[in-house]
Amino acid sequence: MKFSSQADTLTLAGEPPSEMPVFQRSPLIRILKSLLGSAQSFLPKAVYEPIYECSFRMYKGMLRLSYSRHVFYQSILGSSAGRKRAQLVQSVMPYSLVGSSGLEATYDAATTVVAAAIPGDFVECGVAQGGCSALMAMVAKTDPNGRRMWLFDSFQGIPDPTAEDFDEEKAVTGEHIRPLVRGSCLGTKSKVESVLFSKFGLSRDSVCLVEGWFQDTLPVYRDRIGPIAVLRLDGDWYESTLCCLHNLYDHVSPGGYIIVDDYGSCFGCKKAVHEFLDSRGMKVRMVPDGRGGVLFSKPG
Repeated sequence: MKFSSQADTLTLAGEPPSEMPVFQRSPLIRILKSLLGSAQSFLPKAVYEPIYECSFRMYKGMLRLSYSRHVFYQSILGSSAGRKRAQLVQSVMPYSLVGSSGLEATYDAATTVVAAAIPGDFVECGVAQGGCSALMAMVAKTDPNGRRMWLFDSFQGIPDPTAEDFDEEKAVTGEHIRPLVRGSCLGTKSKVESVLFSKFGLSRDSVCLVEGWFQDTLPVYRDRIGPIAVLRLDGDWYESTLCCLHNLYDHVSPGGYIIVDDYGSCFGCKKAVHEFLDSRGMKVRMVPDGRGGVLFSKPG
């Protein structure tokens, strides 16, 4: 089932669980990953890193170019809602590591809770460069009743993985093009603030950035946030994901959405989600976002 419309999203809560979503990289990504892996094995780091960065920029550019065709189609033949969605997603893509389908799923979840008047603020744990945060914040400000955007990040990149993040047979942490080492997915606080407040003109009064590791900041801030309508988790690792769920899930309003960006690409993240749901005896319907993430509506 594709998360593609408000009509779809509003029917998820209370439905029987679907089969565990299975994520497979596209053939293009698998080929690129194989080529880069081979190059990394024999090239010096000083040579490999520029090759990787150039390849990654070209790949992201191809994705944006491909999505521009969808924007053009929506501008000519789409509805006003579809046009707005496509244009907003396109505007944040240069500042996000999230693919277009993941951004669309996040947009749909955010607009759904606004339309349904589900109470709560928007929260993102793991901000990276700030593009997806900006998308959520721009939807939040369309609510006449007002919603805040809470952003939690170390602004130092991701921490080291733990033993819980590795597949025992493959000795890797997930379906990454290259290993995610400490400091990967870095977005500095100044860079994120520039994207949010300079590029997209968001108000500092409606966006709260909290700097620090999740285990240090979430226990302090969880009660200050109050109800949560959309909780987006993008922490990659087992401990990061579990920490976010333990601290924030109970604050999500019934009918609100939990989005797990790394469910299909990081083994530890997926493990943490199912351990948490099993510990609560919860059955939810997970909807793939088309790029490895999933989302589900809080029952009740």
